[in-house]
Amino acid sequence: MRETSESEDAGAAAGSPCEPRGTVLRGPASRVTVAPLAPRLVGQRVRAALRALRDGEAYGTKAVLEPDSDELRALLGEAASAAYANGERPNWKLSALVSINPSYGAVKIVGSHTYNRLHGVPRSTSTVLLYDKLTMQAVAILDGSTLSAQRTGAYASIVVDRLLQPRARFSVFLFGAGRVAHAVVEDLHAHHPERVDTLYVRSRTQASAEAFVAGLTPHVSFPLVAAPTLDPLPDCALIITASNASAPLFEAWQVGDASVVLHLGGDETPNELIRYLLEAGTVICDDIETVAHRRSQSLPLFFLRTGRSLEAMADAYQMRNLWQMLDDATPYRLPALVTCVGLPVLDLYLAQHVYETARDSETGPD
Repeated sequence: MRETSESEDAGAAAGSPCEPRGTVLRGPASRVTVAPLAPRLVGQRVRAALRALRDGEAYGTKAVLEPDSDELRALLGEAASAAYANGERPNWKLSALVSINPSYGAVKIVGSHTYNRLHGVPRSTSTVLLYDKLTMQAVAILDGSTLSAQRTGAYASIVVDRLLQPRARFSVFLFGAGRVAHAVVEDLHAHHPERVDTLYVRSRTQASAEAFVAGLTPHVSFPLVAAPTLDPLPDCALIITASNASAPLFEAWQVGDASVVLHLGGDETPNELIRYLLEAGTVICDDIETVAHRRSQSLPLFFLRTGRSLEAMADAYQMRNLWQMLDDATPYRLPALVTCVGLPVLDLYLAQHVYETARDSETGPD
C-alpha cells in the first residue's frame, strides 16, 4: 500500500473527461470496517485538509437534529429519568457532515446518544459515504467511528505546533477516557513524544481513568497518570477537554497564565475563563462559523447566555479560525482557548486515503 501525495489530494485523477475518475462501484457497496490509521498519517491528512480549506480547495457544512426530553420520555416512560448519569450530556442527536474537495465528496452520518452506555454500546457510531466528485456516485461506504475519533484527536498536536512552539517541554491534563481521549494521547505521542513531561488523565470515575492509563502506558514513551484530583492542573501548559460533561470541569483560576485549553467536548469550560481570555488572551475556533452554528460548546453558549452570538462578536474579539493560522508564524497571547467542533473536510481526507489505498492495493502497480 502507498500513501497519497499532497498533489494527488489537490488534483483530479487522470482519465477521460467522459469517464468517472477513480473506481465507481457498479452495485451496492458494503459498509467496510476501518482499522485505526497510523496517528502520524492522520496528522498529515488532517493538516492537508485544513490547508485545503484555507486555500478554497475544500469546503463543507454540517446539519444536526436533536430530539428533546419529551421525546425521550415517550420512548422510555419513567425510565427516562435514569437515562444519564449525573453531570452527563444527553448527546442525543443525528448529524450529517457534508464536504467536497477537488476529487471527491463525502457525507458522514453520526448517530449519538449517551443512553447507549447503559447497554454497553458506543455512545456514537459514524458511517462515511465517499463519492466520486464528477459523477456523484458512491465509491465506498466506510465505518467512520474510528476515523472520527482520530481526526478529532489530531487537533492536539496541531495546537502544540501553533501555540506551544516555544515550549521545549510541557505537561498535559486530559479530561476524558473515551475514544477521542485515546486518539489525543496517540496523536501527541506520534508528533511530540519528547516534549511531553507527564500526561494526566481524569475521567468520570477514577477506575476508568486508571484503566485508560493501564491500556495506553505500554504504547507511549511519556508518563501517564490517572489524576484523582485537579492539583496538577495549574502546572499543565495544555489542558484538553474530551469528556461528555454538561458543566465546567475546573475553575478559571486553575488555568496557568501561559496555558492553552483545547476544548473538544460540550459545556466544559467555565464562563469566567472565557470572559478573561476574550479580553486578555487568545480565542480560536477550528471554524468560527461552524462552532457558532452548532451552539453546543462553552464558547458559543457563553455568548448565548449574555444575549449575543459568537459570530457577531468574533471580529470584535479578534477571534481566528485554526485553518487560517496553520502556517502563520505570528505569535499569539497566552493563555488561549481553542474550541474545535470537528470539520467535515477532515473526514473526507481520511476517507479518501482509506479508499485510494485499498483501490491501489487491489489494482497493483501500473
